[in-house]
Amino acid sequence: EFFRLDKERPYIDKMDDLVLKKIFKAMDSWKKEGKTLYPVSVNLSRSRMYDDNLIDKLTGIIDSYGVDHRLIDFELTESATYDNMERMLFVLRELRERGFKISMDDFGTGYSSLSLLTQMPIDTLKIDKSFVDTIAGDAERDEDIILLRHIITLAKELGFVCLAEGAESRAQIDRLRDLGCEIIQGYYFSKPIPLGEYE
Repeated sequence: EFFRLDKERPYIDKMDDLVLKKIFKAMDSWKKEGKTLYPVSVNLSRSRMYDDNLIDKLTGIIDSYGVDHRLIDFELTESATYDNMERMLFVLRELRERGFKISMDDFGTGYSSLSLLTQMPIDTLKIDKSFVDTIAGDAERDEDIILLRHIITLAKELGFVCLAEGAESRAQIDRLRDLGCEIIQGYYFSKPIPLGEYE
């Protein structure tokens, strides 16, 4: 509830920066300890798209901790609407030019047209959990499988990595793999955990 209300306030940007700094501080610490670093996904909120200094701010924070840009995946939520598509595309292209990865999150739940996928400089298409919920169970329908198969095929043919979100059972994992999905995430593997437990 706190976060939902906060998103309507100007200082959401500061909250975003605080979270980013905690992430990159941990990554810097792991690097100094000689631990293997894995990519981290970071949501790019709609409100920040209109910040003229966004790209330099994000790069400045990340570079201050010496984190490799290739380890950062900025996620754009498809369900968010963007009034200025040109601005959004400019920001995504600039971030990608600087070596960051770009993902479209929650694909299939929002308002973007399919034609926009051919313009967006994204690396990964993340299929929303709502599609995964319908498979490998009593409620599975042929239509759900057909749609999911075509989304996975579309992602691959456009050159994107395809990731399915929200897998909670082994049966869902196996079904997604059979359909050709490359990466799968969800509670089947782990629920969100504190930093210390992750380490």
